[in-house]
Amino acid sequence: MQDAYTAKEVAIPLNVSRQAITKRAAKESWSSRSRQARGGGKEFFFASLPEDVRLKIMRTEEACSKGLATCPTPTPTLATAKVSGRQKTKALAKVDLVAIYKEWMDKAEHGGKAAARKQFISGYKGGAWPKLLEILGSKVSWQSIERWKVSLRKTSTAVSLVDTRGAGNAARTVMTDQHTELLLRMVLQPNAPTLESAIGHACDAMHATGLYVPSNNTMRRFLKNWQETNFGTWVFTREGKKAWNDKAAFFIERDYSKINVGDIMVADGHVLNFQTINPETGKAQRMELVMWYDMASNCPTGWEIMPTENTQSIASAFRRGVINLGKNPLIAYLDNGRAFRSKYFNGVDFKQTGIGGLFQELGIHTIFAWPYHGQSKTVERFFGTLHQLEQWLPSYVGNTISAKPPRMSRGEDMHRKVWAAAECGPLTIQETHVAVAQWIDKYINTPQRGHLNGRCPADVFLAGRGSGVDEAELRHLMMAKEVRHIKREGIKLFGERYYHPDLYSRTHAVQIRYDIHDLDSILVYSEDGTRLICEAPRKGKVHPAADLLGSAQDQQELREQLTMKKSQEKDAASIVRGVLDDAMSDQQKRMKQLDAKQQELTPAPDAKLPISQSKVTSIEEARQNARKERDAAPAYIPPAEKSDIITELEKYEYLFGLLYREGMTLREADSEWMEYYESTEEYQETAAPLFERRKQLYVRVNG
Repeated sequence: MQDAYTAKEVAIPLNVSRQAITKRAAKESWSSRSRQARGGGKEFFFASLPEDVRLKIMRTEEACSKGLATCPTPTPTLATAKVSGRQKTKALAKVDLVAIYKEWMDKAEHGGKAAARKQFISGYKGGAWPKLLEILGSKVSWQSIERWKVSLRKTSTAVSLVDTRGAGNAARTVMTDQHTELLLRMVLQPNAPTLESAIGHACDAMHATGLYVPSNNTMRRFLKNWQETNFGTWVFTREGKKAWNDKAAFFIERDYSKINVGDIMVADGHVLNFQTINPETGKAQRMELVMWYDMASNCPTGWEIMPTENTQSIASAFRRGVINLGKNPLIAYLDNGRAFRSKYFNGVDFKQTGIGGLFQELGIHTIFAWPYHGQSKTVERFFGTLHQLEQWLPSYVGNTISAKPPRMSRGEDMHRKVWAAAECGPLTIQETHVAVAQWIDKYINTPQRGHLNGRCPADVFLAGRGSGVDEAELRHLMMAKEVRHIKREGIKLFGERYYHPDLYSRTHAVQIRYDIHDLDSILVYSEDGTRLICEAPRKGKVHPAADLLGSAQDQQELREQLTMKKSQEKDAASIVRGVLDDAMSDQQKRMKQLDAKQQELTPAPDAKLPISQSKVTSIEEARQNARKERDAAPAYIPPAEKSDIITELEKYEYLFGLLYREGMTLREADSEWMEYYESTEEYQETAAPLFERRKQLYVRVNG
């Protein structure tokens, strides 16, 4: 089998003249090359020849190799011919049209065949046979049908009617493995170059390696076909894992009929696409909407709007959602964000308070969504629908860069002036709450498709709602928890003072619990959170001249605080009075002992000393006693007498400075306590490296 044949060699198997082959080759654009032999001419590539020509050449050469060149060859059929489905369909349509044409012409009268041909073509193009017209097109003429009829009479097979135009370009459109490797290497890039740019670089690479370059359309067709069977690889390489998950990965469909209302509540945050004035800073910004969403009914149950997504906004929205639901959900399906993974909710290593997480206290299981899998949280679809509200608000900023309003682009002075003149600036936080609430009310009363089957979310939600929850207990669990120190003015929180008489004379650390939406009072617990000390109300500042210039409320506030202070003074005085009585009793005993000792030292009556000498003796004795007391007393103030030392770490730091920085000798009790504290876990984990470095520094400085 040769790779190319001359016109004469092709003419022999077909039993036609060389001129007929040359004419057909020019008409069908057979691919050829110059003949490297005497006389020149052309050789036609075997791969570019039409199917019927290649088939006859192969059979002729096979017969010649067996010495049977004159043996008849089997007639090819559409079933055995290597043609595409589209070519087969057109060939069969031509056979049907030829049959209809023959019947039409048989009915034509003698001498009226020309008119009959014109009538047949007019009827065909007019839609008398619409299926054939759709397959063959409107460019069919009676001359074409006559040619098809002759071809069928000669070959008795529809193979002769197969359209082989363009087969001569096969050699120029073949994509070898080298071509495809180079092209895919240029296209499958993480920078996602355009197809035109990638094909251009592939052409340069093909030129450099000595390969022939297919046309751009050929490479585009190849990429289109390759992408259809390798779409996942295409997306993952050019767009990344998230795009692959959203576009190519298998989609797991949930059966929502297997859960009831309240079984699963989904939570997520959404940055609103319009501006709201921050009540704390007075500046406009995009607020965060934290939403709790019932999965079974597609109904929002609780939400909160705050400047940033944090545990307080999540807790507030959750509290509202549980109250509206009327029962505790079984599962909390949470976002994978930092605020939702807070220790406040999970109860993991919450060392300062020693309490469990919120959901654990309520007996609720938690499930965290896969990162970057927004479709796993049904509330994401709700946020997409919420955009209908956002784009109608005056402070809308767009949900993408390309969707921002013209007033936010450069050079749009007219839009900015019109927007400013309309006085439709950012909303207040109250207006934002009202706008979102009204839209949600409309949303939950609108029928939905999907698993709701035309029902409204509100109807489904109300049908499965619980009987109610203990709001007081829920409020207690939802309180924020912090560790603070008691000062003389009480406990400070958010710039306010909270005080109760039970906090008087306390200076230690406590755990406080408060409701972010009700800061009139706070609950004060022991540091481990096990024992309630008191509920401390908020204490405001008093009017400087309440009795003369203040209101009745100012005067009442002043009287209450004065009464509390007088009560503390009375209690302190009563305690101190007892202490002073005990001290004076001790002093009287010491005075009696001194008088007795003085009488022992008094000289005989006959050896009277001068008055001045007796005074000197008394002063000297007092001086000696004072010296003894001074030597017995420590050279520093004991830690127990310093009011600013509260924690054990502060006590250790004070004694450490005296010992190593000042070079003082500590009391035996203080030295033993330092040795004990250095063996504790707190010192080893937090303070040991720091004090070791300080010790080395003091030793080096002090010599």
